[in-house]
Amino acid sequence: MLFVMLHELGHGAMSEFNIPITGREEDAADNFAIINLLQVGSAFSHRILVEATRGWFLSDRRDRDDKEPLEFYDDHSLDKQRAYQIVCIMVSSNPAEFKDLADQTKLPEDRQKTCKRDYDAAASGWGAELKPHRRSADQPKTKIDVVYGDGKGKYDAYAQGFRSLRLLDVLADRAAEEFAWPVPFVLETQACGFINAEWVTATHKLTICYELADGFVDLYRYDDELTPTKKKRKSK
Repeated sequence: MLFVMLHELGHGAMSEFNIPITGREEDAADNFAIINLLQVGSAFSHRILVEATRGWFLSDRRDRDDKEPLEFYDDHSLDKQRAYQIVCIMVSSNPAEFKDLADQTKLPEDRQKTCKRDYDAAASGWGAELKPHRRSADQPKTKIDVVYGDGKGKYDAYAQGFRSLRLLDVLADRAAEEFAWPVPFVLETQACGFINAEWVTATHKLTICYELADGFVDLYRYDDELTPTKKKRKSK
């Protein structure tokens, strides 16, 4: 969930800071999440990346088992590509620390050697674009509101859990501390009726759906060889 939130915040950064993107925006948003988590440098942030990788691999395996057609036209990269991109950037950021991850995911040795280009491009690109928008110590923090929406019965456990963990507050505090956002915005969790997460520029709002969390639970069940429940999706 934290990886997804940072991915969507990457979209927000591109929009609010008018950052030019010459490639695929969804890939750039993934890289924003990966680089920011690596910069935190904690075992916890690294675990988030490992779990995000696992999620993309499981999603790919589930879709193949269900004979879901590959959506080559989608604006996102394929799930397995997204998983390997996380691994690739992690490995090139610290080859010694993440060598085991590369081996576990069977990232070929020759690809591991070229991953540095991906890491350098993501780190330097985002670093350069975000530098003018870093908040100085004397700048006031942008107001970022957090809203934990009603779980509407079915998703009450997620609503209560996220509120108890202060999931949105943690991201809001870090985003306000790090960047001088041009306008206030909102982070919210809601029951949406479908699996989704999105940044909406018109409303300056980042929404994470409880259905997304429930979908991740299905993936873990799938990993335990239980049959996952089919859910309506708006987007990956």
